[in-house]
Amino acid sequence: MIRKNDWRPFQVQDIFEVLNGKGITKQEIGEHLGDLPAIQSGEKNNGVVGYIDQEYCEQMKYTYSLEPCLTVARTGAAGYVTFQPQGCCVGDSAKILKPREAMTTESLLFFRTLFMANKYRYTYARKVTEANYKSEIIELPVTKDGKPDYELIETYMKSLDKDMKTIPDYFLEEGYEKACWYMD
Repeated sequence: MIRKNDWRPFQVQDIFEVLNGKGITKQEIGEHLGDLPAIQSGEKNNGVVGYIDQEYCEQMKYTYSLEPCLTVARTGAAGYVTFQPQGCCVGDSAKILKPREAMTTESLLFFRTLFMANKYRYTYARKVTEANYKSEIIELPVTKDGKPDYELIETYMKSLDKDMKTIPDYFLEEGYEKACWYMD
């Protein structure tokens, strides 16, 4: 367990680079099929609306990451955060949260959980803007020198893995909320 009194506040921009998406249409995705997940605002299918060609994204100067990252919905399902294990390209209704330091899958999933706990701030037509998301405050465990303790985060998340393996596949297939319901 992580002792909460050893946590300190950080702004999202201290930990992640927030990259704005640019307009990608379903027609473009269909005409330029590839392996890079194309993400828009949405809770279903991890936000993926199709798969697009990386070279096309480069040509069009679309926002993308080839590294594992998080995405946040700007409108619609505003504030909904997804984990993209192979990177992705985002449309104008989403943003990429690209770690400033390399992170493990466990660490990224930890941050996703923190961000999802703040999703309520973006309800009732309040969009996720670059400025307000960058300045969001999140509490993190810290090392003795006051930096985020990524090792502790990773160890903690790995300790939860055994609990996750007890969730029946049905609940996992239904999504994050259903799996959390089962765990509760």
